[in-house]
Order: sequence, then C-alpha cells, then structure tokens
Amino acid sequence: MDETTIARLVEAATATRQNAYSPYSHHLVGSAVLDADGHIFSGCNVETVTLQQSMHAERTAVAAMVAGGGRRILAVTVVGPYSGVPCAECRQVIWEFCGGDPEVVVISAPLDEPIELLTIGSIYPRPYGPETKGINPRDY
Repeated sequence: MDETTIARLVEAATATRQNAYSPYSHHLVGSAVLDADGHIFSGCNVETVTLQQSMHAERTAVAAMVAGGGRRILAVTVVGPYSGVPCAECRQVIWEFCGGDPEVVVISAPLDEPIELLTIGSIYPRPYGPETKGINPRDY
C-alpha cells in the first residue's frame, strides 16, 4: 500500500474521530475503509449507556461502505487512544467484507505511537466467514 493512500485513510479516520460520541469511555476513535472501487468511507464510535449496544468505529465505517454500495474492503484504518488494533467483533466484520483475503491491510494508527501496517490474516488467523458457507458478499 502506497504512502499517499495510507495518509488519506489516516486523515479521513482522524477527521471522523472528532465526531465520536463517547460520553462513557471518553475514547474518541475514528476509522476509514478503502473499498475495491477506491472509495473511502469513514466511521466513529457511538456509545450508549448500556455499552453492550455501542458501535465501534470500524463497524460504522464498514456500515457506511455497505450503505454506499461497497462490498469489498481493501484496507481499514483505526485511529484512537489505544493500540489501534480492532477488537474481535470488528475483526469478524472486517473479515466478512475482505473477500477471504488475509492480506487486507489494517493500518493501526494509535495517537501516541507510530503507524503500524498489519494484515487481517495476522490479527485474525483462523477466521470464520461467508466463504465457509459458500457465500460471496458481493452478490448481496
């Protein structure tokens, strides 16, 4: 992945991070997804008082991609005040839309640490996804 694309994704995630609704954790997190058509979709975390119903930034970015007609992730960025590595639930959502490609890039951009390029396969080594059921998300 080239540096210009990485910078665009980090910039989009950082900008959207400012819109996060996090009155309980006070962790503002932004995410940006690059789809197979070259479009960037952003999301931020949205908390609720129960916390169990809160939505992480990665999932809202993927939902924005789907709402915009995208079905395949090429890269995802996470900007926030922690490691920048998606949680297990977000990894599952990312896998759902990575087309079974373990090399999809995950750009971890924590606020106080250097950017790290990972792959979904390295952080989610034994995925369970639509391909296990013979489903191609792009068909839906």
